[in-house]
Amino acid sequence: MFAMKGRKTAVFLLCFALVSALLLGALRSPATAQSGTLQIWTKFNDQNPQNTQDKWLADMIARYRTEFGVQIVNTFQPFDQINAKLNVAVQARGEVPDVSYVDSQQLGFFDQNGVLTDLTDWVKSRPWFSDVDAGALAACTTPDGKILCVPSHSAVHFLYYWKDVYPDGVPATTDEFLAKAAELKAANPNAFAFTGKLAEKVSVERFYYNLIVSYGGQIADKEGRAVWANEATMKTVEFVRELFAKGYAAQESLAPGFDNEQPFMRGDAGAFVAGSYSYVYLTPLTAPDGTKFEGEITGTFDPEALSVGAALKAGKLGIAPQFAAPGGKPASLILASGWAIPVGAKNVEAAKAFIDFQMTTKENIAYSAAYGALPALNSAAASEEFQTPYWVEVAKIQKEYAVPSPTFSDYDKGITLLADAIVKLITDPSLDIMATLQAAQDEYNASVE
Repeated sequence: MFAMKGRKTAVFLLCFALVSALLLGALRSPATAQSGTLQIWTKFNDQNPQNTQDKWLADMIARYRTEFGVQIVNTFQPFDQINAKLNVAVQARGEVPDVSYVDSQQLGFFDQNGVLTDLTDWVKSRPWFSDVDAGALAACTTPDGKILCVPSHSAVHFLYYWKDVYPDGVPATTDEFLAKAAELKAANPNAFAFTGKLAEKVSVERFYYNLIVSYGGQIADKEGRAVWANEATMKTVEFVRELFAKGYAAQESLAPGFDNEQPFMRGDAGAFVAGSYSYVYLTPLTAPDGTKFEGEITGTFDPEALSVGAALKAGKLGIAPQFAAPGGKPASLILASGWAIPVGAKNVEAAKAFIDFQMTTKENIAYSAAYGALPALNSAAASEEFQTPYWVEVAKIQKEYAVPSPTFSDYDKGITLLADAIVKLITDPSLDIMATLQAAQDEYNASVE
């Protein structure tokens, strides 16, 4: 009798324990319920950390293992190969990671090749969805509305300018800028109204694309083809031709390498078009009146933005959106670093749990600070680390003017061919603008068909 009662009690307790465990498991977050191994690809080296990003990853992997019992195995990929290698792995139906770092400018390439899992419904169901900056989310969203990656942080492009040269701010339109540039050149023939990287593929990201968009144009369609042979691009070329023909832009702007920043850094150019990441190398700075701003590059995140931050605080430096077409709105290309789940990933639920973890405010701050970029979560961007004069201005430009990348199916080739065509048109004013643009467009489209 007592034996029977004991067995019944034991069975009851066992059932109770099982039910309790199931209920507890259901109530735990997806990340808490994980176990095992998670395969990720990044452009960071956790095994031999060399910089703040590498160290962040190594620390995060250790914390994740301690907190959730999951061993993250990171495969380090070169920064300029990770996107292409991910495509190759998916197309070959080989071993793919559960989660991968991706660059948002490659979204058209990923979409055309079916590389990434559509996360739209899942992302919209997450508690952090309403906290994601709209511009950062747009960078991870295809033209037809598919969310293919989750942004962690972002960079935008704008003008740094000397207030000694532009006390009322940089003129808002191309026509007004040309008029002001003429005044400045008359006052000081050795000075320049403007400098920036206007050659090589990065020039499209920093300058040309933004100006073309402000004229109402586009350079790629949703199928990934080039469409830059249009009136907006033609007007952009006409404007830039005049900048150089009249000596308003420093010739270093067309040089390879990094000489383009020097006229601004020594105070000879009034404005410099670059990115929110550019503060890292804009040091030391000398204002046009001779005031010097020093800042040591240490390789770690500086919320005060080194010399740029010091010049901002001193009231010598300003930040503004790039000038736009008359009647147009300024545009600022946004580039986001994202997390994505490749097609064929074996551990999708654990991958989603990992992304959930990354999209907590604390983790988003840590990753963004290590990277030196604006956090994708508004709550993270509002943290003390990013409430310095520099980052507050960057956030304003992103919220107001951010535009996602052109949707080329071969992004690097697209922006390279366009940049080369524009530089040709600037250095040889006898060339027909539309014919040169059309030839480059045809070359690109033939290569991707």
